[in-house]
Amino acid sequence: MYAIVLLLLVPAAMWLSQTVLLVKAGLPVRARINPIDLPRHLKRYNRMVTYLTFLAVLVAYPLTRGQWPWAYYVSYFPLGRRPWELAHGAAAAMLYLSLLYVAWIASGNVLFRVRHERRRLIKRLAGVPLTALMVALLEELLFRTVLLADLLRSLDPAVAVAVGAAIFAGAHYVRSVKRYWTIAGHVVLGVLLCLAFVYTRALWLPVGLHAAGVVLLLGTRPFIRYQGPPWLIGASVFPYAGAVGVAALILLTVNVYMIYGGPR
Repeated sequence: MYAIVLLLLVPAAMWLSQTVLLVKAGLPVRARINPIDLPRHLKRYNRMVTYLTFLAVLVAYPLTRGQWPWAYYVSYFPLGRRPWELAHGAAAAMLYLSLLYVAWIASGNVLFRVRHERRRLIKRLAGVPLTALMVALLEELLFRTVLLADLLRSLDPAVAVAVGAAIFAGAHYVRSVKRYWTIAGHVVLGVLLCLAFVYTRALWLPVGLHAAGVVLLLGTRPFIRYQGPPWLIGASVFPYAGAVGVAALILLTVNVYMIYGGPR
């Protein structure tokens, strides 16, 4: 399984980069990946190393299969009517998250108000669509067309989806984070995105689901303050990690199955 080996290079490179930069800054070396106290200019170098490692994995994997990277990845974006799957995925994710937010606001579990001054707010919101697209595209290329596609070559689809979802979820916790209990939401989200890829054998649907979700999460973040219990409604940009959010995410997965994976 070349993909898993290649993906393991990412945290290794992240830790090595962090270690070198910590030493350069005169700070103590740590085992955990957490560059929070690095000077700002060194953080930029650290992020650059991370993204270059992602790029190296994306280039290397198709080459191990004897294919040129461009041809390999383009094959997962078939044309014709298939791009409509992008719109369907985006609409489904928007509807799912919008209903969650409406329910939380109506029940008093979430407070909706402007939390930033106008100039800062406009600047943050202006970058949301591009950020969402880049995040979704990068993660779907790495975790679906590299990891999951490789797993499907040697494992039963159900096992491949389970392993792919677990690795996808775990990857979000390689760095130190504020909350670890949200991993349940990431696992279920991983199952949804993996199944969307398995059912369609393309990236249109998972990218649509993923990108639209990130747009709504980042777009509402400056306005949302959670009031209710985290185990029920989630927290921060993780409304899908609470009990109700996970249940709704499972229903969305069932919906995707009925449209794309069930009897035709």
